[in-house]
Amino acid sequence: MKKDTAKLEQHLERNPTDAAGVISLLKARSHNYEYDFNLEQKKKREKMESIQRKKTGVKNGSY
Repeated sequence: MKKDTAKLEQHLERNPTDAAGVISLLKARSHNYEYDFNLEQKKKREKMESIQRKKTGVKNGSY
């Protein structure tokens, strides 16, 4: 699940020199990027599996 960064971004607007806040924001953004990347990979994998099932079904005459 993606992390909500809105509160952290608001905090950093008020306290731009808060190093721990910057690090936390970078970690959250990195997590969100990784989540999106993994989700996209899963969608691609499922699409390929679906295509393979259709091809196999046609060859076996069951589709």
